Amino acid sequence: MRVLIAALVVFLYAAAAQAQSCVGDCPPTNMQVSINELVLGVNIALGTGALASCPSYDDDGSHDVGVAELVTAVNDALKGCRGAPTPTPPTTGPSATATPSRTPAGPPIVFFGVTSADDSLQPVTATGPNGVPIYERPIGSGFSLVIEAVGNINLDPPPSTYEPDGTPNLQIQATRDLGDGSLAVCDAMLPNFGGVPGIDPPQLDDPNAIADALNDFGCRFVDGVGTPQGRPCSQACIRFEDGEYRCKENAVVEFCAPIPVPMEFPAGDTLLTARVRDDGGQLGPPAQAIIRITPP
Repeated sequence: MRVLIAALVVFLYAAAAQAQSCVGDCPPTNMQVSINELVLGVNIALGTGALASCPSYDDDGSHDVGVAELVTAVNDALKGCRGAPTPTPPTTGPSATATPSRTPAGPPIVFFGVTSADDSLQPVTATGPNGVPIYERPIGSGFSLVIEAVGNINLDPPPSTYEPDGTPNLQIQATRDLGDGSLAVCDAMLPNFGGVPGIDPPQLDDPNAIADALNDFGCRFVDGVGTPQGRPCSQACIRFEDGEYRCKENAVVEFCAPIPVPMEFPAGDTLLTARVRDDGGQLGPPAQAIIRITPP
């Protein structure tokens, strides 16, 4: 298999065509499969990359990347996505959803997941469109959201998740109201514990226009002493079977947000979209996850 993958790498560099959203188009879709994304697929297949960085490669639901999926990605890059409509330029106005024209240079998110009340990892229940992972829960609280990123990120001080005079380094939004959907910013403590307003569709064009919502959700991501900021992997919030706490992937920073009752997720599917900003002010590519609440 390694011989075949090596041959594919040579072929990928020779084929500089782009495609519509399909296998190898990392979420959220930018209607293209780039050479970088194809090479990322090869790295995942070789075990040197994380599937969480591009879940759409898991076309058959096997939780790994095989030769057939790499070949499909190459074909989609050369010929276009099977049965997909021709992309149209993004519209303007309040209902337009941002679609970056090229892969941002900022830090990529390598893991976007959920831990249960005992801090153990919850497996992906299913995958949605473009390979977005779905985490199914019986109730909308009592778990934690975990995001890990790599790149040019300084941990002294750690990246902020709350910037009252701007936008935070972790920028996360939900398509539905969490809790009571309160518009108050960072009402994350009693006696004024409120929820987070939803933004549907996700907005990526101008973070400053939704700074309050980004700060309101972001300030729930705290370090081990409750400060709204990221944490190094030495202080990770994921507990593994050996009882040790560490990052899921080979990350630089981890962001952790316990979800209490006042900001519980509603029944059904809620799409989360997150980005991380580096020390140079560059935002990385968006990553997505779906929290599916199915009451018993």
